[in-house]
Amino acid sequence: MNKIFFKILTFGLASLCTSGCTDFLDKEVLGFSTDENFYDTRYKLQAALNATYDVLQMNLFNECEWRFGEACADDVWGAEEGLESQMGQLVNFRFTPSNTWIRDRYSINYIGVHRANQVIANARNVGIADNEYASYRNIREILGQAKFLRAFFYFNLVKTFGGVPIRPEVETVDNLVIPRSTAAEVYAYIEKDLREAAIMLPSRYTGVDAGKIGEGTAVALLMKVLMYQATPGKKSGKWEEMVRLGEFFIDGRSMTYGEILKYDDAQEDWENLRKRLWFKPREVNMETDPYETVNTQLMSLQTAYSLEYKDYNGNDIGYLEQFFLAGEFCRGSVFEVVFKESADGSTNDTNEGTPIYTNHYSSSPQIWCRDEIIQSLFGSTDPRRRFMIGHHEFAPDGETNESPPTTYMSLKWYTPIKERPQYSGDNGKNRRVIRFADVVLMYAEALNECGFGARALTELNKNKSLANTISGSSTLYPAGGYGQMRDNIWAERRLEFCFEWDRFFDLVRQKRAATVLKAYGASRVNKRGYYFREGVNEIFPIPQREIDISNGVVTQNPGY
Repeated sequence: MNKIFFKILTFGLASLCTSGCTDFLDKEVLGFSTDENFYDTRYKLQAALNATYDVLQMNLFNECEWRFGEACADDVWGAEEGLESQMGQLVNFRFTPSNTWIRDRYSINYIGVHRANQVIANARNVGIADNEYASYRNIREILGQAKFLRAFFYFNLVKTFGGVPIRPEVETVDNLVIPRSTAAEVYAYIEKDLREAAIMLPSRYTGVDAGKIGEGTAVALLMKVLMYQATPGKKSGKWEEMVRLGEFFIDGRSMTYGEILKYDDAQEDWENLRKRLWFKPREVNMETDPYETVNTQLMSLQTAYSLEYKDYNGNDIGYLEQFFLAGEFCRGSVFEVVFKESADGSTNDTNEGTPIYTNHYSSSPQIWCRDEIIQSLFGSTDPRRRFMIGHHEFAPDGETNESPPTTYMSLKWYTPIKERPQYSGDNGKNRRVIRFADVVLMYAEALNECGFGARALTELNKNKSLANTISGSSTLYPAGGYGQMRDNIWAERRLEFCFEWDRFFDLVRQKRAATVLKAYGASRVNKRGYYFREGVNEIFPIPQREIDISNGVVTQNPGY
């Protein structure tokens, strides 16, 4: 489990962009290097990929993740909820398009897009001999990871802002200002990247490569992207494809390259596709090396991940240990952001990840819970309630929670004493982004939407059964009609993924953000959430700076 791979410092050609459309061409000149000759080896291409992963570790990226995904929703209270601050305006939905957090969310994800584009556009410049099959495979895997990362950054953008500009892979003066694509067009672009990444990558990386993006990560995010395009209660091919992907991922049913690509030879010749994705060309001697076709089967994922609480080596761990050192790259972790402590006391982006959890689990937390949220969320019976501790209560290793009176902290944010680094604040705790439990519950929801209620119940109770082992409980969800099943799946999603920074976007894609947040705001003294405008605030405004710079080519969202 080598974290060093992910701590490569950003280098010249990959650290260029500071906003969505303004600084793409401000490239640092590195000696006599150009894009054409800088990326002439796979080692240099790997360095560019490392810089793309680096965006996931940046403080600003993660600060935006919890502010939009968690703080804007109904499971937490915040330290900054007054309208005098940019954060307070954001969570009260009383912001302007010039809000700094909205601007930062937009720009940091475009930095990621730009870096991924550098890898994808310049892979063609790597020179290898025709008979170096291992080199073809290595470059293909670098390219596949870059495609996933680009899709991930665009997914953050489209679910936050709706349709956004799709940046060209090669930036020139002529294409510096790009109008917005529709949300449907952005989602199609994301899907294409994820489908191609799935056939380019091994099922899951292990050993020193653990933590890299693999096929399973691409398929899991593809399921989520499809889910965000579907509407609960309405038939859709997106729900149907989620079922098919769940059958492949969870049940072990085979799936071919052609199926996941939705391949149509009228759109692209198979040989051209293979060359574009760095599969070995057909004309090269294939006596010993494989030749992939439309009917080649994807590598099975059925045994690569598990709901069971098992560590990387398959040893038993507790539910909470999934989020600690013992749970890094565990059987239930599909995608996690990898951090490494600096070991010399460095902070900020020298030791990326430092404040992500320590700012929450502290004596002056930025977000927390109160009694009424704990009761509405967990009730009195769910065993996951024990992983919320209040003022002067004890963490599992005996440390006292010193957060303010009446507040509760999630132990998902906690770093056990024995796992803390030598220097205070120099933290290397990984962040779990997609867990296998999410894959199972997405599959359950898609099954229910497609009329397979009994199968949906089975998948739903798989996760509930595992949670029951925490306390020896035996309570399961009962059978019911479509509506009851859907509500139970949504309830289980909230219980399982609370405080993992996805609640707001889950409410939006369920089409109930306005109802939930207005009810939440009505119970708050400051009415936080009450001013959510249905049909407007499901997405945020395009930053005003982007509209001004584009001279109106980039348009604003309705209602702003």
